[in-house]
Amino acid sequence: ELPEEGRTVAAGDEFGEVESVKAVSPIYSPVDGEVIEVNSQLPDQLESLSDQPYDGWIAKIRISDEGSLANLLDYATYQKQCASEH
Repeated sequence: ELPEEGRTVAAGDEFGEVESVKAVSPIYSPVDGEVIEVNSQLPDQLESLSDQPYDGWIAKIRISDEGSLANLLDYATYQKQCASEH
């Protein structure tokens, strides 16, 4: 389930979901803003989220509060966090 274009979201808001064979997982907005475009091809290509995570995308969000960017992880920090969870 994709978010609706034009929807206003806040960082941490659930704005869609991804269903797999075993579970339904919520999708959370990473930033405050407005959904300006959704990847309408995604439902037919869900594997792109795991196979090509930097090319696959869910939605484009016009940021309304740049302060919400401060809570995002950079690539190195994310990789370190992932490694510590295994």
